[in-house]
Amino acid sequence: MKTRFLAAFLPAAILAIPGGLALRAAQQAAQPAKVGEASTASAPAKDADPLPQVPRITSEEVTRLLKDKASVVLVDTDDPEAYAAEHIKGAVNIAYDPTTEMRDRDQTLSALPGDRLIVFYCNCVHEEDSAPFVLEMWDLGYDHDKVKVLRGGLSRWEQLHYPLAGSEVDATREKGN
Repeated sequence: MKTRFLAAFLPAAILAIPGGLALRAAQQAAQPAKVGEASTASAPAKDADPLPQVPRITSEEVTRLLKDKASVVLVDTDDPEAYAAEHIKGAVNIAYDPTTEMRDRDQTLSALPGDRLIVFYCNCVHEEDSAPFVLEMWDLGYDHDKVKVLRGGLSRWEQLHYPLAGSEVDATREKGN
């Protein structure tokens, strides 16, 4: 059902919003083909980053910036339930939902400060839910050097045992784990 809606919605959105044409084309090109569907582009490598033009930053670099009191805004792109359960300590939540009205999403994104480094992340190893936000931020006029994606997302952050917050984290602490 969601796929049918997207298939009908995306072409209309592309035509209705000329400024978003490049973004939409890049997002569609980055989407993997479903089983049984033919693809006109060559298949990307299994471990390839979606939207490779989007700059990445490592968890180690973000941690160093935070320790140095650099101006960094962390944005969790998971749904509100996943964010409530577990997120990077200090992160704000702007859920990635490609079915959201683009104007509404742009209004939310434009509220982010333009003078700070903004790091988007998701609970996706290959940043497939956070990388599209960087392209949208560029379309909104944000500096290319001020908007990045956390390489490896929340999974990598957890592997390094960096600070987390949320209901699942609190429950684990209460159990003494």
